[in-house]
Amino acid sequence: MERIVPQQTLQLNNLIPNFCQGSAVLLLAFTMELVAIVLTLGRGAGGQEAIETFTMISLYLQWIALCSAAVLCWSRRWFPLARPGVVFFYCWGLLVVVVMAVAAAAHKLFTEVLHWDGLMSQEPRIIFVMRHVTIAGIVALLLLRYFWLRHQWRLQVKAEGESRYQALNARIRPHFLFNALNSLAALIHVQPDDAESMVVDLSDLFRASLEKRGQMGPLADEIGLCHAYLRIEKLRLGDKLEIEWDIPDRLLEWPVPMLVVQPLVENAVHHGISKLAGRGEVRIAGREIFGRLVIEVTNPIPQGESLTSQGNRIAVDNIAQRLNLIYGDSARLELGRDLRLEGGVFRARLVLPKEPRKEPEGD
Repeated sequence: MERIVPQQTLQLNNLIPNFCQGSAVLLLAFTMELVAIVLTLGRGAGGQEAIETFTMISLYLQWIALCSAAVLCWSRRWFPLARPGVVFFYCWGLLVVVVMAVAAAAHKLFTEVLHWDGLMSQEPRIIFVMRHVTIAGIVALLLLRYFWLRHQWRLQVKAEGESRYQALNARIRPHFLFNALNSLAALIHVQPDDAESMVVDLSDLFRASLEKRGQMGPLADEIGLCHAYLRIEKLRLGDKLEIEWDIPDRLLEWPVPMLVVQPLVENAVHHGISKLAGRGEVRIAGREIFGRLVIEVTNPIPQGESLTSQGNRIAVDNIAQRLNLIYGDSARLELGRDLRLEGGVFRARLVLPKEPRKEPEGD
């Protein structure tokens, strides 16, 4: 049975950095080394004394860092059971307790075992522990506040991105619907049987495009939408429209955003083939190049058609914005004239990575 993780659980798990991951622990250890360097330089020591001071301070800070990371990793399982505010102060209290225990142990070790008082300045244990606990409490409060604000900012950015994505989808669907209805109106009186077939294809097409499956789907589903659309246009344009597919079967399971290829095919038909005096071919090809999916849609350029008028800018801009929301800078949409072929063709190239960009978990 599929496990459903509550949204609150996901949000609380991202509130504090995930110190169960090696990358977060290594970053914390590196940060502590930088702090140790700063504290050593601040003491103005030199030569052997500076090396000894840096070693002891580094050891002390790494104890605090690793113990804090271990405690926060262990307590992470309890985060979903409490409200965010409780988690905030719970983590703060854990960090203060860890520093108190490590400071007490360090004082005993440095003074009674190693006989080094460079960190303690010969002060009593209770004074040393209370001083370091106070410092740790202030620093931990500032850090946790920073994590809290960053978490809230990420939630806001994610919500805005989801809203933009839904708005873009809502704009692109009516655009296709109007074009399809125009084609249906042209056939309904002269070719009623073909018009009936078109209605069936339209029904299948909109059932697939409006289905609530999330943002991503296999390339095979997107190709299915293209086939349904091209059958509609084939009824309208007849032999004038020729179609060539060149997509290997191994790419059919590649995850792609829904409605990114079909609008490019629609542009190729409406702004390319339909304006030709004779026949024209739309070619849809797919390749995997350096771990990325490359989809190319090409069509002949009608005589006298300018490059800037090729394609519907609303659909193209929507695709570009949706790709940016899902992949960031890892995906791109390229449009342009290819003069290497006789007569020149208009080429739309879609380059997609294997996976969408991932939100970092808890760091």
